[in-house]
Amino acid sequence: MPILLKDLINILEEWYPACLAESWDKVGLHFGQQLAPVRKIMLTLDLRLEVIEEAIEAGVDTLIVHHPPIFSPIQRFDYQDNQTKIYQAAVKADLNVFAMHTNFDRAKEGMNDILARRLELERVSDLYPVENPLTSLGRVGYLKQALNRTDLLDHIRRAFDLEQLKIIEKTPQDFYQKVAILGGSGADFFNEVATCGADVFITGDVTYHKGQDLYEAGYLTVDVGHYVEHYFMEPVKERLEKEFLKNQWSIEVISSKVKTDPFDYC
Repeated sequence: MPILLKDLINILEEWYPACLAESWDKVGLHFGQQLAPVRKIMLTLDLRLEVIEEAIEAGVDTLIVHHPPIFSPIQRFDYQDNQTKIYQAAVKADLNVFAMHTNFDRAKEGMNDILARRLELERVSDLYPVENPLTSLGRVGYLKQALNRTDLLDHIRRAFDLEQLKIIEKTPQDFYQKVAILGGSGADFFNEVATCGADVFITGDVTYHKGQDLYEAGYLTVDVGHYVEHYFMEPVKERLEKEFLKNQWSIEVISSKVKTDPFDYC
């Protein structure tokens, strides 16, 4: 049997409370209404036209997204505008769209715990001290054994299925073991990484001038891109499926197959 959207939201907010989100963030329900029935859910990193088309074709009624689709105030609904076309398509398709962003990054079993597991980190803890009940936006942990730079970069490529890495390091070290990870755009946290004593900082979207700051930071920075966050989909899918099975709810959960990364590498 289906459940109501409000019931799904209650589950998600129990796991990834909205109160954990940064004050500037736009988490929660973006499209839909809480009394809508939920029969089929799709997880996706971003809301794009191709994702909406995929959802319609698959018979999906509810999308759980990581990046909030409505982030800036809407001035006018001009359907020539690419972003507004996405909003128009979501409304026409009568889709529920629910966003979990920095609350999901902070939460236990959220984004950065998922990325830390892909790196096979041990003794994982908060990247920086926070007051209860908060956790930090990033995580820090240890590789099973110290690796030289070549083996470390190979390990990161395998963990995130990447062929290329962007790296920043002034003075290479002999070995690396303590790793800080912050999915998305984490370059602003370079001081927190230095304070925790990490050998390696893994994040995405490092800009030119932030890169210069990181060059002087005394550790290796690896920019794995923002799209690495798409690895959240399968763990959350599995968690939802277990919850639905426990409650004997016949709700299907799928992961989007659309690659929303705009970058190609050659």
